[in-house]
Amino acid sequence: MNVERAPSAVEVVFRDLVPLPSLEGDIRRRADKLRRWAPDLTSCRVVVEAQANRHRTGHVYTVKIDVRLPGEEMVAGEHHASEEIALAVQGAFDAIGRRLQDHERRRRGQVKQHATKP
Repeated sequence: MNVERAPSAVEVVFRDLVPLPSLEGDIRRRADKLRRWAPDLTSCRVVVEAQANRHRTGHVYTVKIDVRLPGEEMVAGEHHASEEIALAVQGAFDAIGRRLQDHERRRRGQVKQHATKP
């Protein structure tokens, strides 16, 4: 059975750096993989930003991901910064992936219930 899903909009924004086509392709591929945990994903916005020009130490890159589901919005990545742009992207996608997994478990009722004290 072939079930067709509604396409989700993936928006990639580069701030204070030149857009890198190879990085944008990697980001779009990672965003498509988020559907494993959230098949009802409606949009995904990824902002890659180069923070203040550091002449001696190089740029620090931050990646912020904003994901929208029906009736809910999740943001991750505000704490993922690195001098390696690929590591910042990986950290932000790992964080949003964990949040989506947790959301899906709660939605399915697969969250462990703690015993109440008598």
